[in-house]
Amino acid sequence: MHLWLLIKHAWRTKNLKDKFRIWLMPAGWRPADVVDKYPVYKIEDVYRFDKYDTRTDGLFSTWTMIQFGMLILMVSYLFGNIVKIGSPGIFVYGGFIFLFVYAMTELMDRNPNAWIWELTKAAFAIGIIHFFGGWFGVNEYVGWFNYALIAYLLLSVSAAFYFSFFEQKIKLVLSRN
Repeated sequence: MHLWLLIKHAWRTKNLKDKFRIWLMPAGWRPADVVDKYPVYKIEDVYRFDKYDTRTDGLFSTWTMIQFGMLILMVSYLFGNIVKIGSPGIFVYGGFIFLFVYAMTELMDRNPNAWIWELTKAAFAIGIIHFFGGWFGVNEYVGWFNYALIAYLLLSVSAAFYFSFFEQKIKLVLSRN
């Protein structure tokens, strides 16, 4: 059960005891007055329901694997250099990782606005490079890393834009024929 649903149930129930008890009861338990007044759809037969299924092709799967690889490299660098990056930097880096994961999942869910999140991720990363004068000291190891990262970010925005707009339209045209 989602946290927001629990909050709504706790708010909506008239029984003061149930307002507190809902947080301690097993998953799926709902106050009796809320069950009657606010029905919630739930899966009755777990073996026969439409599961979440997003179709992908080879190009999209390849791009997703490249994204996962980049994410692993970025997180590995963060963990390997966390002391060197320092206190305010790790939170900025963590914000970038959050944007990275969110943008990637939006694209994998085939959200047509995924390109906006990818653009936000790229702008944030380029802002980090500009503000900190590089990507958290990686220039000491690889002098051209900032340029490679910017190139990757631009490619990433372009790929998200392609997968959000053009590939969806191409598949729609092909499915009509």
